[in-house]
Amino acid sequence: MKRIILLLSFFLAIAVAAAGYWFAEGMSLRPADAQDAATRQHRPETAIPVVLAQAKRMTLPVSFSTIGTIQPVASIAVTAQVSGTVSRVAVADGAQVKQGDVLIELDARLIDTQIAQAEATVAKDEANIAKAQRDLGRINHLLASKVETLENAADAQTTLDLAKATLASDQAGLNNLRIQREYYTIHAPVTGRIGTVPVKPGSTIVDGAQASPIVTINVFEPIYVAVGIPQRMVADLAQDKAQGVAKISLTVPGRNDKLEGPVTAIDNAANTATGLVTAYASILNAPEVLWPGEILNVDVIFRDEPDALAVPNQAIQTNPQGSFVYAVDTSQHAHVKPVVIDRTLNGMTVIASGLNEGDNVVTDGQLLLSNGALVSTKQAMGE
Repeated sequence: MKRIILLLSFFLAIAVAAAGYWFAEGMSLRPADAQDAATRQHRPETAIPVVLAQAKRMTLPVSFSTIGTIQPVASIAVTAQVSGTVSRVAVADGAQVKQGDVLIELDARLIDTQIAQAEATVAKDEANIAKAQRDLGRINHLLASKVETLENAADAQTTLDLAKATLASDQAGLNNLRIQREYYTIHAPVTGRIGTVPVKPGSTIVDGAQASPIVTINVFEPIYVAVGIPQRMVADLAQDKAQGVAKISLTVPGRNDKLEGPVTAIDNAANTATGLVTAYASILNAPEVLWPGEILNVDVIFRDEPDALAVPNQAIQTNPQGSFVYAVDTSQHAHVKPVVIDRTLNGMTVIASGLNEGDNVVTDGQLLLSNGALVSTKQAMGE
């Protein structure tokens, strides 16, 4: 029992000694810790380097980016107006043709013979008229001498009238044949580019309801760009089109060339499947750089808006509450400013509310910032 009491007393003495040592050490270190805290309190705040840009007012277009489809202004399917055998194909596949150029020639030997026959008939009719006129003149001369009768004079006049009527009928038949003869040479009705020509010399083509297109000509100059416009934008587009300011801009595929043209037509109904209304812009396409069927990115430009307040896209940040920017005040401190975005285009964001003209916003270095942080300008945007 005494041994246990002695052991407990020994451990208690050790514990008291250790506690006294740590207390003394703590008291000796406390002034140093207080000095370090004071040093930290008076240490200058470190400025975070950032890139700044100013919110500026500028003229920017009100636009809508979408997908456009290139379409020909006209696509003409050329068919035969008479049946026949192809004797000559005057164009190559994919050729550029002008209005009036010869495309196809049909074997016209039969109709040429019919025309020659009709011309002979007309010549015969003209000879009969000449004879009837001479007979009538002779009878009238004799009638004045009381040698001929009025009945013979009337018969001669009738004969002349019949000869003239016959000539008119045969002349109409000849004209009809001559018109049909023109159909045996098929001309380009418009200027454009043809596709492949499915017929070759010796091919038989037919006219009427069973006729298939001999060739299709697409008009390339100008050319249409067709885009689908959401219903909520159609009224604005129609108003801007009426004022002559609506247009469509695009970049030529594979090139950096920019093309644009006015909105010339808006469809008269919305597509029930998509809810979009198709608008068309007429684009000058010389030389031919746009081809029907191409799909490309386009900008539908409604109008130019003056005095739009804009900042570079890099200034815009997002959080769960929405969009914001870091605005830097005159004391070089950055502050979070919520903003309402109108639209973005060409690397700029148009601000509907939240900023004033001349406000400095951070465009690079936002990851190190917090509300109220001190900043230093390492570069101004655009320098």
